Amino acid sequence: MNSTIQGSEASYGAQTSYGSAEVAGVAVLVVAGAISLVAVVPLISLRWYGPKLGKTRIMPFFVSLLVANVLQAIGTIINSKWVNDRNVVAGHLCTAQGGIKQAGNVGMALWSFALALHVFMLLFKRRVALTAVLSWVLLGVGWFLVAFVVAIGPLAIQTRARGSYFGPSGFWCWITDDYPLEQLYLEYFFEFVSAALSFVLYTAVLLRVRGNLVRTSGKWTLRFVPHGERWRLAIRRDIVDSTMMQVATRMVWYPVAYTILLLPVTIARFYSFSGHDVSFRVMIFSDFVFNLQGVVNVVLLLATRRFVPDTASLPIFERRKRVSMSSPEAVGISPFYLPPHPRGSVASTESADPAEKPPVYAGDLGRSLSTVADAGTDADAAAREAPPDLRMPERARMNSFASTISTSSVDSQTPLFYTR
Repeated sequence: MNSTIQGSEASYGAQTSYGSAEVAGVAVLVVAGAISLVAVVPLISLRWYGPKLGKTRIMPFFVSLLVANVLQAIGTIINSKWVNDRNVVAGHLCTAQGGIKQAGNVGMALWSFALALHVFMLLFKRRVALTAVLSWVLLGVGWFLVAFVVAIGPLAIQTRARGSYFGPSGFWCWITDDYPLEQLYLEYFFEFVSAALSFVLYTAVLLRVRGNLVRTSGKWTLRFVPHGERWRLAIRRDIVDSTMMQVATRMVWYPVAYTILLLPVTIARFYSFSGHDVSFRVMIFSDFVFNLQGVVNVVLLLATRRFVPDTASLPIFERRKRVSMSSPEAVGISPFYLPPHPRGSVASTESADPAEKPPVYAGDLGRSLSTVADAGTDADAAAREAPPDLRMPERARMNSFASTISTSSVDSQTPLFYTR
């Protein structure tokens, strides 16, 4: 990222001089870049990923995102040269730094969006949109676009009247201030659009697999229910939704993290565009946060890879389960009778005639077990909520029945009931 900080010791021409404060501040950015580089490079060099991520075709996008993080880190570490010399001088190294920083920033925006779009197609549209060949084609097109955005400046936009396209800009090298529109549309535009669209796509995926976003009669409907009735959302889920919900709830952190890290430097940038001066400390803080993207992406990758299922084992092409909310399945209760106790199997100490006992309906038991499953309590709670006129052996059967349901459900919020 660039800065247009107005400082007494900075001159925005062929070079920028450092004072003691600038040396300390830019050195902090070098440390942030080094931390990201140390975190990302081992992950790429070891190709640390399991078969699950490989089969989902997600890993190439992860690797591309990490490569963009490496470019960003290298561009930041080059600042150590300017810190050592206490000034930024135009030249080949300065031009290289400007191109590397732009490639890293545009690459992160592009591959973050590509990752979000792929997850959207996989989880929302239920389509495995990428073959191995198409995946490599998209990777080539993506990196060609990054190279094109970087090269078009010095090759086609740069003019003698405005000077060098890449050069001293603030306290490092980037697109110079003589090209303000290029700064906006050839870098910031990609970052802002990527953050916004990725957040929208992941939010749509999360709502879809949770059951909040449903399609009825060809129309999309957004529905919310009280916390105690969340099982109504779970009714519309099938095995793919239940499996993928844990993926979506974790992968949504990628656009969230990208937006959070981008937010400080975005605020500083727009404040500067409005004609105000941004303090040096604010500039250093915002760029320090932005340069931690490599570390954050590595942490997210390590945290989410074990939650990505093998898509080959999922019925990804099956039609999505459709449940009418007016059907008995939507209510979640099917009436049935508990099987009677075999005579003589258990000695009874009660004198009452068993024939006079009222029948126990599964509707009553189902409501009790639904409450147990939705609240996440153990099976003992079902026994405590059993009708008081049940014998102790019948309570034991209820306890066992509740345990079976709580361990068999694919979703802790989905009550399962057996019918005879």
